[in-house]
Amino acid sequence: MLLIIVIALCLTNFIAFKISGKNKKKRIWAGIIILLLTPLVFFGTGISVSPFDPGGFGTGMLMVSYSFLFAVNGIIITLIGIFTKKSLDS
Repeated sequence: MLLIIVIALCLTNFIAFKISGKNKKKRIWAGIIILLLTPLVFFGTGISVSPFDPGGFGTGMLMVSYSFLFAVNGIIITLIGIFTKKSLDS
């Protein structure tokens, strides 16, 4: 399960940095969009994992931990965008 989380976070970072390129504003918006998608990741994780956990405790822990990592990822991308000097494209 950890491998799936790592792959999803790496894929999210790759898409965010590929779309934004070296543009400061686009990178900030990519981070904000990732932060706004965090609740969808939370509920999507719960819906996809709950059939395999009848008690529900493991599902809750996975939902919280994965959503936390996803939110931290969005914050880091936003901070990278904020502290980037200038857009090199324009």
